[in-house]
Parts: sequence; structure tokens; C-alpha cells
Amino acid sequence: MRKLFVLCLIVLFTSCKDKDNSSTPEPDYAPEFAGTYSTTTVAGIETTVQDWVVTNTDKNILAIDYTKSIKITTSGTTLTAVQIRKLKDVKVTSADSFTINEVVDVEQTTQGALTQKLEGTAAKITNASGTPQINVTIKFTNSGGGAPTEEYLEFKKK
Repeated sequence: MRKLFVLCLIVLFTSCKDKDNSSTPEPDYAPEFAGTYSTTTVAGIETTVQDWVVTNTDKNILAIDYTKSIKITTSGTTLTAVQIRKLKDVKVTSADSFTINEVVDVEQTTQGALTQKLEGTAAKITNASGTPQINVTIKFTNSGGGAPTEEYLEFKKK
């Protein structure tokens, strides 16, 4: 009888034990970022249109097809160049931000091979006109050397 009583107490204590909070699954925020975003910048004779096609590929992982179209107009002549970067492992860190830290081969219409490291942290907001947008400061480092460049961009959802 005593053994039965002890066994019942053990079962009672283990069933009343607090559940471990770490077993709560982490929410998947990646689908909230999916969509097409665009920004246009003008600097003197250069106009740059940058498009992001963002897809979620796994839990809290994004892929971004990043197209940068550069148009330079001078003396009645227009020169264009297109660069495409395919980011495959962008980490979503919260409901409104993600981190870019990848080395990519850049496909481009100009001659020569280009490999770049892209780094940055993006924040998803809703702008004053009610349009979702992603704000990011992104650093580009060419594998061939040279000083890295940094750009602040505001991509508005299409």
C-alpha cells in the first residue's frame, strides 16, 4: 500500500510540473515579408531603379531576387547597366526585421565578373501613405578589393 501511495505521488508531481517554455515553437515571420518592392534614386545624371522580389523559402528564411538597373544620361547619350543579385539565406530576426549577410555572384550586363558581400539590417514599416515598405542600410563589398560602399534605401511594396 505504501508503494502504491508513493507511486501516485510521483505521478501527481510529474503531471503538475510546469511545462518548459522553450518548447513553444518560434513563430514564422518570413511570409509577412513576401512580395515585390521597388525604389528609384536619382543622383545627378544617374537614375537607379532597384527591385526586390522577396519570397519565403523556409521558417524565418527569405530569398531575395535583387535587380538594380542603372541609367546614365549625358550629352544626349544614355548608357544602361543591369545587375542581378540572388540572395538565398536572408534571416528573419523578428516580425519587422531581417538581416542580410551573404556573398553573391552578381549577374550583370557589363563585362567582367563581380562577386560581392552584402550586409545589412532591414526594417519593415508602414509609411505615411499606408504603403508597406522595407528600409535598409546595405553595405556592398567587392571581392576584388576597394572600399565598401553603403546605401540607405526605402523599398516600397508594389
